[in-house]
Amino acid sequence: MAGIVLLALYVTAGVIYSAVLPQVARFPDEVEYPLLSNNLLHGPGYSMDGVHLTACRAPGYAFFLAGIEAGGGGYFIFRAAQFLLLGATIILLGRLCAERRMFAGLFITTGLVICYPLFFYMGGTLYPQIVSGFLFVLALALMLATPRGLALNLAAGGVFGSLVLVVPTFLFTLAVVLGMALLLKLVRWRDALWVTAAAALVVGAWTSRNAIVFHQFVPIASNSGANFLLGNNEEAKANEATANYGTVPYDEQVQKLGLDEFERDRFYRDAALTWIRTHPGDALVLYLEKVLNFFNITNVYSSRIHDEVTPWKEDVMAVSYLLLLGLLGWRLLDLKQYPFVPREKLLLAVYVLSAFTSAIFFTRIRHRLPYDFLIVAVIAFYLSRRAEAWMAAKRSSNRAERAGENE
Repeated sequence: MAGIVLLALYVTAGVIYSAVLPQVARFPDEVEYPLLSNNLLHGPGYSMDGVHLTACRAPGYAFFLAGIEAGGGGYFIFRAAQFLLLGATIILLGRLCAERRMFAGLFITTGLVICYPLFFYMGGTLYPQIVSGFLFVLALALMLATPRGLALNLAAGGVFGSLVLVVPTFLFTLAVVLGMALLLKLVRWRDALWVTAAAALVVGAWTSRNAIVFHQFVPIASNSGANFLLGNNEEAKANEATANYGTVPYDEQVQKLGLDEFERDRFYRDAALTWIRTHPGDALVLYLEKVLNFFNITNVYSSRIHDEVTPWKEDVMAVSYLLLLGLLGWRLLDLKQYPFVPREKLLLAVYVLSAFTSAIFFTRIRHRLPYDFLIVAVIAFYLSRRAEAWMAAKRSSNRAERAGENE
């Protein structure tokens, strides 16, 4: 009951926060998703300018907003819906490590999420991290559920495919999750094949749309080249990402050449690959720095958002992540008394290996947020086991005292 009350208060606070926030986009990227969703409903379709169809961004989040807008919702409902999804994610986290209900699981998990305010803050933005976090945790919960069957495998794969359409880099994460799950014998080869097939069907449907509309192969979106170049150029720094202006000369070339979005995508990708081939040592060092930056407590931000990303917010973000890492360190130090169960091994392996897949492009704290749910699940499971053991010992001690008094 305490867990239910705490979760209800957290979600209610999120809804109130959604109402208090200005009903406008606060970040440059936030403008694009409502444009895409609005054109899906009232324009020619998936279009940025309301005239020409596009594949400039992965479609999942825009479709999420369009579904809400179709029901009459606006910025407030967009954000409130994300807080409801955040509440659902907290409930699902209890199903990742434990095969049965955890002792005080909802209370502990909600408390940990509250102690990491970045989840709450991102709930009030029009970025896809809360939606992708929910889909990620749901996909993992479905994949780890037992007993397994065809329907469960197809559902897990379908959710994973939807997740990839929200954040395309989760395509690499899917491979990591299935590989580690097979290694730890949490799923069978047959399960993995059905999950992969269902995910491929969902992603393939949108890729087929791109092929039919644009008469060329465009897997998911046409901005992968730009993101690849952003993280792999002569001026790139691991901690800067969009705050780095090393791509400006390439942008100027694109303008001079008058390239369309698909030609531009290939141009950027080829430019990044050329730099990597001609500077392999620098590219390797940069890649490893980006891997480490995945676990960073702060990032360098573009001057365009300095009014929003204030020093005190950065301090809170840094301290709260250090708290999570400290609790995770405590859990690692207690391995002798509480050995890892296979599910914990899976979540931690995926968390660490995702740094290497994310670093192919660039790593940011915001992009890491869906993965942070994994360490919250591991810490919550550990604290639940300790609390259960403490309560069992206390009850045993009380019984012993009563028995002694009766004698």
